[in-house]
Amino acid sequence: MLAAAWVQLAYLKDTQVNISSEFSIIKKYLSGIGASYLTTNGINLAGGDDCAVIAANSKLLISTDTSVAGVHFLKSMPAESIAYRSVATALSDIAAMGGNPVAFNLSLVMPSFNSDWMKAFKKGLQKISREFQLPLIGGDLAKGPLQISVTVLGKPEKKYLLRSNAQSGDILCLSGALGSGYIGLKEYKRSGEINSKTKPYLFPSAQIAYGRIIANIASSAIDISDGIVQDLSHLISCSGVGCNLDLDQVPVVDKQYKKQCLEFGDDYELLFTVPPKKLLALQARLNSCKKKCHTIGVMSGKKLILTNKQGSMNNWDHFK
Repeated sequence: MLAAAWVQLAYLKDTQVNISSEFSIIKKYLSGIGASYLTTNGINLAGGDDCAVIAANSKLLISTDTSVAGVHFLKSMPAESIAYRSVATALSDIAAMGGNPVAFNLSLVMPSFNSDWMKAFKKGLQKISREFQLPLIGGDLAKGPLQISVTVLGKPEKKYLLRSNAQSGDILCLSGALGSGYIGLKEYKRSGEINSKTKPYLFPSAQIAYGRIIANIASSAIDISDGIVQDLSHLISCSGVGCNLDLDQVPVVDKQYKKQCLEFGDDYELLFTVPPKKLLALQARLNSCKKKCHTIGVMSGKKLILTNKQGSMNNWDHFK
C-alpha cells in the first residue's frame, strides 16, 4: 500500500474497485486535516502523490499503533472518540521519547460506509490535529472489520529518551495518577455517556508537553499503556537494572479500585527515571509548568521487587 497517497480498496460484491466512491470519501472526510500546519512542520508534500515529502534535517521519531474494534476499543464508542484515541495512543510513544509530533498517517479499515459515522470520525481527527498542530499526510482505506492504524512522525528537541538508559540509583518517577483508563471504561460500559469519568478513556491525553520537559534531564522513559508492572518490566529489561517499586506510593484516580487501576493500562502517563542529583531541578521545572512528579521507586539490583498491600499483580494483555 502507498504511504501517503490515500489509495483505497473499496470492494464491491464482485471485488472490483469503485474508484469514484473511494476517492470521494477521501476528499470529503480525510483530506486537508491539519493542512495549515504543513509548512510549519516541514512537510513539503502531503497527499495526492505516491509519498509524502518531509524536510528532515534532523533525526525523525516514527511509531505505529493499531487499534482493533473489540480489542482496543468498544464498537459502541462514538466515532469521534475512536478517531481521537487512535491517534492519541500513537502520539504517546512520541511523548515517551521526549519528541514533538510533526505529522501522521492513518489507515482505516471499516465494514461499510456510513456518512454520519465518517463525519464524527473526521471530527475526532480534526480535534486532535488542532490540539497538537498535526497534519494528516496520507494513509489507506479498505473494507473489513473495523480497525485503525496510525503512524506518527516526530522530532526530538535535542535529546531523545530511551528505555535502555536507566542506571542503578536512579529515582523512578510517574507523571500522573493511574486508573483513568479502567474507571473510564467501567463507567462507559455502565452509562454509555461522555462525562468527566469517561472522557479520559474516550479522549486520552498524550503527554507531549511533559515528555519535552523531562527529555534533557531524565535518563529513561516509557509510556504506561499496558499497566505499570508490565511497562516497568520493559524498561528494566532494556536497561539491565532492577527496581524497587513501592506500589503504595503510586497515585490512582480511585483508591476503591486501586489494584485494578494499577493493573489495567490505557492510562498513557509517563514512567521515567532521573539521576538523584537532577531530581530537585526537574521537580522545580515541572512545578513551574504546573505539572506533578511522583517518586515511586529506586532502580537497583537486577530484578523487579514490589512493595505493596495489593497482593499479587496481573498485567494488562490485549490478547486476553
